[in-house]
Amino acid sequence: MSRRHDSLIPLSHQHQHALALAVIIRRRFGMTTDPMMWQNEMIEKVAKAYQAELRGHFEVEEEVLFPEMERHLGRLELVGELRGEHNALRDFVIRLEACPRVAHAIEPAPIRMMLLDEFSNLLEAHVHKEERELFAEFEKKMPADEAVRLGKEIEARLARVCPGL
Repeated sequence: MSRRHDSLIPLSHQHQHALALAVIIRRRFGMTTDPMMWQNEMIEKVAKAYQAELRGHFEVEEEVLFPEMERHLGRLELVGELRGEHNALRDFVIRLEACPRVAHAIEPAPIRMMLLDEFSNLLEAHVHKEERELFAEFEKKMPADEAVRLGKEIEARLARVCPGL
């Protein structure tokens, strides 16, 4: 990711965390002799990441960044797409958390693997879309004084909704 406007750096840092999770799942890091245990661990990792960071991240974007961008730049179709992706990612987390945990099995459960893969793919594509399209739009078109004000609001809000970071 390229250097971001200071106002967006806290969100970009969280994007790096999300990308790391997506890569761990996609590349099957840590999957050795027990694929079921790996799936259990990944589902737990996704749930923890959602509770610790993703949920608050989505909230800040949806309640602070998106409305302010549209207030200054007009309606953005991209914002609608990103909101839809947030909802889809939330649904994946719910579906993953609902998957039964199995202690050991010879083969990984295909539905769990499919959900993990789809979650990972969407998360990665979503982050790239925000970084490459939304943030680029922000950097080109947001008035400088509003960008600075918004950056302070984003940082303060993230500190409240993601206190463990």
